[in-house]
Amino acid sequence: MESPIRSPFSGLPVEIATIIFEYAAEPTFSQREKYDDKTPYSTALSLCLVSRLVRRIVLPELLHTILLRRRYDVKKFVNALLMQKAYAQKQSDLFFDYTSAVQRMWISDFFDHSPNAQRAMVNHFFLRHPLQEPEFELDMSVLVPVILAAPALAIDVYHLKLIVQSVEDAWTSRADANIDHEHSPFPSKTQNLTIIRHSSNWKIFENIPKGCAFLAPITQLTFLTDLDEESNTFRDISRGLKSPELSLCDWMKDIPWARMKSLEAVSAAYPHMAAPFSMRSYIDPTRGLDLHVERLTVSAPLYRQDPQFFPWATPPFSITDPGKKRVESDGLSFEVTRDQTHFCRFFCSWDRAWASGLTFNDRSFLLYNYYRLLIPNAWDGDLMIHEP
Repeated sequence: MESPIRSPFSGLPVEIATIIFEYAAEPTFSQREKYDDKTPYSTALSLCLVSRLVRRIVLPELLHTILLRRRYDVKKFVNALLMQKAYAQKQSDLFFDYTSAVQRMWISDFFDHSPNAQRAMVNHFFLRHPLQEPEFELDMSVLVPVILAAPALAIDVYHLKLIVQSVEDAWTSRADANIDHEHSPFPSKTQNLTIIRHSSNWKIFENIPKGCAFLAPITQLTFLTDLDEESNTFRDISRGLKSPELSLCDWMKDIPWARMKSLEAVSAAYPHMAAPFSMRSYIDPTRGLDLHVERLTVSAPLYRQDPQFFPWATPPFSITDPGKKRVESDGLSFEVTRDQTHFCRFFCSWDRAWASGLTFNDRSFLLYNYYRLLIPNAWDGDLMIHEP
C-alpha cells in the first residue's frame, strides 16, 4: 500500500503554519511584473483551494489591498460580494465578511489600455457619462458598503462622482425611519482619499453634491500626478528649481473646504527626478526608470487659515535625499521614499506604487528571514502543499 503524501507543514505547530500561509498569500505588487499575465493575487487564490481552514487564513491577506484596474475587475469583485451574500443567507461555512478584511481599495480603469477599455473610454468622453450607465450604478451600490469600511481609497474622477452619488443615495434613503439621519454619525471608515489625476485642468470636486457626507471624514487627501502632463514641472520641484506653489495652488483651491472639515493634510506624490537620470529611458515605454517617490505635504489647517500668505518654498531650496524628510516650513514638508518604483512617463499607472504604500515594506524582509531561521528547509524550491 502506497504511503500517503505528507505535507512539509504537518510537523509544525499550527501557529507557525498560519504565519507561513499569511506570508505566502501576501501580494508582492512587484513593480516589474506584468499583471495581465499573472495577477498579484495568484498565490493567495491557489492557497484558498487547499482547504477551508487555509482559505480562512489566507482571505484577509488577499483582501487587504484590492486593485480594481479594469471594468472587468470591478464586475468580478461585485460578483464575489454577491456570492458571499448568498453564502450568508444559506449559513454556509464558505461565507466570509469582506468588509471586515478590505483595508485599501483602488478603483480606476483609466490606465487599462486593452481594446475593450479603450472603447469604453470613448463612451465616457463622447457618448455618455458612466453615471448614466445602469450597470455601473448597480455595481457601485454593491461596492458601497465595502468602500465605506476601507480606511484608504484610491479613485479617479469618474468613479469618485459615481461613488459619492451612490453613497448619498444610500445615506438619504435608509429604510429605518426611526434613525435620525441628520444627527446620526456617517458610517464610514474612509479617511485616506487618493485622487488619480488625469489632467491639471479637470475640476475634481465641482460636480460633487454640496451636502456630500462622504468627504466629511477624510483626513488625508493625496493627488497622484499625471506623469505625461506634469513630469517637467515636478522634475524642477525635485531639483529645487521651482516652487510647488505653481502646481498645488490651483489644486488646493479646488478642494471643498466647507465639506472637508476633518482634512489634516494634502499631499502630491510624484517621481523624485533629481539628477542624474536618463530622460530617454524615462520617456521610452519599453524601458522606464526606477525612481524614488517624492511626497509633498501641505498642512490643511495652516493653509486654510490664510491661503494667500501660506509659506510655500522659495527656490532654490535644498534637495531631499532618498529615505529622508525635510520640513521647509511649519506647513510644508518633502519626503522621499527609501526604495524605488518603476516609472515611465507614458502609459504609466500608479496602482502598483500605491498598493505598495509608496514606501518599502520592511515587514516582508523581516518575516522572510525570521521564517528561514525557524524552518530553513521549507524555503528550498517551490512550496508544495497537499490537502490531507
